[in-house]
Amino acid sequence: MAANERSSPRRVARVHCLMGLARTTADQEDLLPARFKTEVAGEMSGLSGRDKLEVVLSLGSSSSSQPADTRRRLETKRLERILCLIYVEIERQKALLDQLLIDAEVLIDGFSQRDRADSAFFTPSSSTLETEDGLFNTLALGGTFDHLHSGHKILLTMAAWLTTHRLIVGITGQSLVSSILPFLPNIYNKERAPLFPLRLTHDELLKNKKHASQLEPIEVRQEAVRGFVERVGPSDLRTETPRLQDVYGPTATDPTIDGLLVSQETLPGAKAIDAIRSQNGLKSLRTYVIDLISNQLTLVPLDQQNLKISSTQIRAWLDSH
Repeated sequence: MAANERSSPRRVARVHCLMGLARTTADQEDLLPARFKTEVAGEMSGLSGRDKLEVVLSLGSSSSSQPADTRRRLETKRLERILCLIYVEIERQKALLDQLLIDAEVLIDGFSQRDRADSAFFTPSSSTLETEDGLFNTLALGGTFDHLHSGHKILLTMAAWLTTHRLIVGITGQSLVSSILPFLPNIYNKERAPLFPLRLTHDELLKNKKHASQLEPIEVRQEAVRGFVERVGPSDLRTETPRLQDVYGPTATDPTIDGLLVSQETLPGAKAIDAIRSQNGLKSLRTYVIDLISNQLTLVPLDQQNLKISSTQIRAWLDSH
């Protein structure tokens, strides 16, 4: 696939989704508006191939026309849940249409493509600005990011939301942290770093990939990640996509990194990173855990556990069409 195929879809459709900031009870679940679901189904019925659906997500009174004291930052975990609901609905429609290559992006009104300082969600007067979760000056994460799909997009959107200056997205042929998880209980201890090979060639990282012939070149994946973050994140965010040649990447040596974004399954890998940082005289990293994504970057709401969203699934679909 040429690099510009992703950036030049044949058709772009756009729908809006309004989600209020307030809930009547603390445990009330967010539900997508029925009108939004209907509009998504209608617009997507006219899409195919690498056409694109853009969702503009409006969060309550985030409009810049509202007085500053009425703006409130959405709780981070709630934003994560809302993004998951939207992307799962889109993936459901893609599966019904048998059109897995349709591109989809959720743009956050008042945040995407705006300077963070001008965003209603991060003003000093914002009454719900989260101090308990905090933001990260330099946040790091890593993965394959092959055939950028909805799981990746939730991960990257949350990373952009949480990062104030520099976002480092390490890209490799295989999720290194996931690949070492079976060994972590035996090789990790507080006195030393894990005893697994630290340097792997790009070919070695790719050799176990299913449907490897459909794997995108790393340059295409790097461009896809940078382009996506540029569109959905704030305009003043600096994004880097280094090629990972070991399990740590820049987290082992970069003293300016202060945060790591992981899933529940890759959380033990954060301990391995902290161990090597300690050996190098660097401070440990704060972690933010994405709760709704598995180690395959599969969306797993309770009512959608059979809806698989993975790069392997997309490569298999390409091989069969």
